[in-house]
Amino acid sequence: MQGARAGAEMADQSYRAALAARIAARRPAAVIHDPGALMRAWLAEHPGALAAHAALAATPTVHRAGLAPELLALTAAFHRLTRLAAESDVCVAWLPGHEPSRGTAAEMLSAHRAGRTVVAVTAMRQNLAVLACAAVIVPDLDAFDAWLAHPEDGG
Repeated sequence: MQGARAGAEMADQSYRAALAARIAARRPAAVIHDPGALMRAWLAEHPGALAAHAALAATPTVHRAGLAPELLALTAAFHRLTRLAAESDVCVAWLPGHEPSRGTAAEMLSAHRAGRTVVAVTAMRQNLAVLACAAVIVPDLDAFDAWLAHPEDGG
């Protein structure tokens, strides 16, 4: 969600609805786990988590043992998301342009290690993390939709 940005700046998240719509159209019985929606739900009890996370940009040294409860909730949510990726049948990784995402990389690695299908929607075909973890790398939503129609052709 944050990509390679610091502070509280977030990447455009509008792709989530487009991905979900394409998956639902091709696979109506699919259960779709949206990490953004899950994070919001899980962190509802910790409304200061994102502000505390953004404040870390101005903190020169961070000690995990000293993290505030809302930051511990945030890191626990991260771990839950990577476990969920490992439990899913398919992990779809959205990496627009050439911007890396460490969270997405962790989800991809977790899913890959669990033997799940990882589909990366990205132009980063030469990124080693993407290449090592994705069963399929497609450049855009249309190519993802084509893969959904015929996963046996490349998954």
